[in-house]
Amino acid sequence: MCQSSFKSICREKYCDDICSFVPILEYVASNRTSLLGLQGERVWLREDEQYLPSTVSSCAGGVVVFSTDYGQVYTYKQNALTRQKVQPMHLSSVRSVEDMSALDDLHDGAIMYNLYLRYQQRLIYTYIGSILAAVNPYQTLPGLYDRAAVDRYSSHHLGDISPHIYALANECYRALWRRPCNQCVLISGESGAGKTESTKLILGFLSAMSQHSQELASRDRTSHVEAALLESSPIMEAFGNAKTVYNNNSSRFGKFVQLHFSQKGNIQGGRIVDYLLEKNRVVRQNPGERNYHIFYALLAGTNSQQKEAFSLSSPENYHYLRQSGCINDQTINDKCTFNDILNAMRTMQFTEENIAEVLRLLSGILNVGNIEFETAGGAQVATKSALSRTAELLGLNSEQLSEVLTHRSMILRGEEICTPLTVDQAVDSRDSMAMALYSQCFNWIIHKLNTRIQGKNDFRSISILDIFGFENFELNRFEQFNINYANEKLQEYFNKHIFSLEQLEYNKEGLVWADIDWMDNGECLDLIEKKLGLLALLNEESHFPKASDGTLLEKLHCQHSKNPFYVKPRVAVHYFGVRHYAGEVVYDVRGMLEKNRDTFRDDILNLLRESRLDFVYDLFEHVVSRNKQDTLKSSTKHRRPTVSSQFKDSLHSLMATLSTSNPYFIRCIKPNNHKTSPRPHPDLTQTSPRPHPDLTQTSPRPHPDLTQTSPRPHPDLTQTSPRPHPDLTQTSPRPHPDLTQTSPRPHPDLTQTSPRPHPDLTQTSRRPHADLTQTSRSPLPVLTQSSPTPSPSPGLCFILTQIPRSS
Repeated sequence: MCQSSFKSICREKYCDDICSFVPILEYVASNRTSLLGLQGERVWLREDEQYLPSTVSSCAGGVVVFSTDYGQVYTYKQNALTRQKVQPMHLSSVRSVEDMSALDDLHDGAIMYNLYLRYQQRLIYTYIGSILAAVNPYQTLPGLYDRAAVDRYSSHHLGDISPHIYALANECYRALWRRPCNQCVLISGESGAGKTESTKLILGFLSAMSQHSQELASRDRTSHVEAALLESSPIMEAFGNAKTVYNNNSSRFGKFVQLHFSQKGNIQGGRIVDYLLEKNRVVRQNPGERNYHIFYALLAGTNSQQKEAFSLSSPENYHYLRQSGCINDQTINDKCTFNDILNAMRTMQFTEENIAEVLRLLSGILNVGNIEFETAGGAQVATKSALSRTAELLGLNSEQLSEVLTHRSMILRGEEICTPLTVDQAVDSRDSMAMALYSQCFNWIIHKLNTRIQGKNDFRSISILDIFGFENFELNRFEQFNINYANEKLQEYFNKHIFSLEQLEYNKEGLVWADIDWMDNGECLDLIEKKLGLLALLNEESHFPKASDGTLLEKLHCQHSKNPFYVKPRVAVHYFGVRHYAGEVVYDVRGMLEKNRDTFRDDILNLLRESRLDFVYDLFEHVVSRNKQDTLKSSTKHRRPTVSSQFKDSLHSLMATLSTSNPYFIRCIKPNNHKTSPRPHPDLTQTSPRPHPDLTQTSPRPHPDLTQTSPRPHPDLTQTSPRPHPDLTQTSPRPHPDLTQTSPRPHPDLTQTSPRPHPDLTQTSRRPHADLTQTSRSPLPVLTQSSPTPSPSPGLCFILTQIPRSS
């Protein structure tokens, strides 16, 4: 059936207002027989509330046979088919499009099918308006990121040529002079979707652009800063990334990288902020996962002399490395990684002494894990050799080390009380020391990196945020609570820029457009962070020595059981739930207070401060004990901040920075759970059974520069660069191509992961059903084939159905 035929059938379903030209994808009941009467007709078949691209294989004797593009065959009686069951497929869905706004089928099956078709052609980037969807190719694509690609995309506007991350980075770079504010790029997606690689690609492109426009007077400094920024990545990956079940190079911390530019476009300096390093990974990993990359690189890359000096052995001999049953990773050459790390550290001006101190400390941490205990009137050290090696590597007295690991000393009313520990308590003390050592070393490394890349900040900046995606596992704990809180804040920011500010801008410009009724997550955030909210109660309980996880749960239930965004399970005694914007998540309260307190005993802290090694002493010189409640009845004003309160403060600081910036969004998508390609897997047509934070109801915004009628490039941009940027020599850049398109691009968040869209999303209603963000509690394999049919994503349907279309 041709495009015009379909339009003639559905013409009455189109809005007359050209700015609200929204097709409604329904069958008209009186025409369904003729539509299905043509063998070979391309249609969308809805199975288990999932849209499947299908072909009518046969239509005879009142029986219709459908063959899906994913290999399934379905047979129905023709008189049983309804407008909800079968929908015609537009020509725009038959062939892949570079911009999702060109699709006329406004549901998630069309979105995912388009991504799938492009992925089959090795086209991993797709636009939704000015926002980019990036599918992880799990392979190197020749020519995609070479110097020719940099030159090509630096000389074109967004949308002029095929979608690419360089195009978005270039548009962000141009906006430094077009808009009177800082710029930022927010990269979202689940673990393994390619966020870290996307961050590095943007850094590389911006570094190349900086080199083109560097100032001659500061050429050496500029070159050093650019090199330092690029070399910071392998160091952060080595100490902050690890192999997980879903990702061989998973970032176990969030990072915010800020680049400071001069008025002439060169990078003058930068700053790195880290968030929530996963300290627990140092001492325990899930089966099939690894510890941080640096440990394996250390053991594989050091020479015999270094191994002897640092008492190094093979990975199998360390408890912290062997317990998960996974030591080797075939995708990583640990020996080469070690050499890359050393070269990067030298580029970042780590001295040879600094490097040796770090390697020695890492060996000490590994040996801490080999200290075992036995019961003999309380816990006693059973492995004296591991104890002595640890003491030597950390510059400690072995007897004192044994004492603090097996006994707890505290001051009570002016007297020192020494209490023997059980074996389990001694293991906790040992692991607490190892986590503290690694965490402080990581902080020291970030500080060194910042010292190296710091510089002037007298113009504007581009910031890149690479932070954890929304998490909903079978067991969700304190870490998932903080991560999902961060995603709620980012969604609030997203909503503000995509809905609130854009609507104000439309009204200011006098544009005719259909008002959008969108779901606000403000009430959920109030539940979490307002007075007497979840965070406040968690922190209050954390300051009471006799408080327990049980008393915390009682207070949560008592205070919030009537809150519509709070879930009180009927039978589970250790759980509470939160209805996040991306779905309901049930949290296990056990261990929350202890993790929030982040207790590091005074006696262990004091021992480390007595280390003979200046490096170890310096790491803990300014660390303040969190245990004042053990000895003092301190006032609220002098309470030591908890982990969640510190994270809340840092998150608010981040949001304050983002609120003064113009945002660009990248949605990274994981095509399968096999972590391999070369052949695209049909899992790309699947969505996660649990919602992803960025993929709830969204509406596209026009490119930020579209509201600028005559932006002025900085005059210096056409000077000093050996290859001036082609478009920067023009006094009035061309209008964005979307202005001449008939289908402005929607917003990107492509992979709403809830498996069941509400039927209302295919109707004329502007507001998605509230239950769409509260229907899934399944653990994640995002975009993996968990069922024989692809699962649609209601958020994407809402994205496209809200797009104002111009003539």
